[in-house]
Amino acid sequence: MTTKHFSYASAVLSCLLLAACTPSTPGDTSGDTQSSHSAESSSSIRETHNVTYVGTVEPAGISVYMEGTHRLSLEGGKFILLESSSLDLNGYVGEQVQVFGSLRPTVEAGGMIMRIDRLELLNSDSSSSSSSESSESSSTTSTSSTTSSLVSSRSSVASVKSSVSSVTTSSVAPTATNSAEIQEQITLMTADDLASGNWTQKYCTGHIEFCISVHKNWWFKSFGTTTTYLWHVEIGTKDLQNIGEGPIAVNLLSGSAPVADGTVRVEGSYAVGYRSWTEGRYFVIKGDSSLQAAIAHITSSLTSYTEEE
Repeated sequence: MTTKHFSYASAVLSCLLLAACTPSTPGDTSGDTQSSHSAESSSSIRETHNVTYVGTVEPAGISVYMEGTHRLSLEGGKFILLESSSLDLNGYVGEQVQVFGSLRPTVEAGGMIMRIDRLELLNSDSSSSSSSESSESSSTTSTSSTTSSLVSSRSSVASVKSSVSSVTTSSVAPTATNSAEIQEQITLMTADDLASGNWTQKYCTGHIEFCISVHKNWWFKSFGTTTTYLWHVEIGTKDLQNIGEGPIAVNLLSGSAPVADGTVRVEGSYAVGYRSWTEGRYFVIKGDSSLQAAIAHITSSLTSYTEEE
């Protein structure tokens, strides 16, 4: 090979080597970039853990936000949404509390929601005679899946925390009155089939830690702590809004039951069931005497919240 031919071959080889070492264009890496972005977009929304807020618990009400069962009203008119799988937030409506949990953005833009791990009352010893008793109530459902679920209805609760030192049987005011509306509900309830298979709902509260069975055709509402009762729940055949609208009442009182645990008896025009409870408290389940069979079922079905888990 002549020197001229050797030089030409060397030049060609150098060009080929340079071409092989040339970096790929940005377009060649677009696949990796898109994969990275895709991975980021598919990742779950991050929660900020160990967050604490102080505010007043309120029902969620009508809102553009589809998440949460309640809201925590903060200073300055702001609020965050609340959710909990272990606490019955209905019992804290109207209360000033400190909540601990994990915070994340809502699906709808602009909102924040907290998954509550723990809640502390800040005004448990205070009382107020002007507390409101209005909001959305729980609705009835006939599906059997409700039997094992913690019912989280958006009900209102009086913000009064008054301790009842002792309440006699005669002073346990009946929920059912003689009004035409109450009487109509009683008539419907006595006509319902009370076979055990029809009690497909449960009302449970992690706050007081008890559960009761509710007939599939009936509505219920927790009013929480009132000026008379440590805990007050009503059951009826309609959407209950105010105290006294339900023909059957489940009341938690301070003291000891005057009769043996589980007793159901007729007292005047009312059927009354008694269940002993923890920490010097007991339940009275009361309604019209014609509802004695239903009251007996509710009385016997009352169990601790931990037994339902």
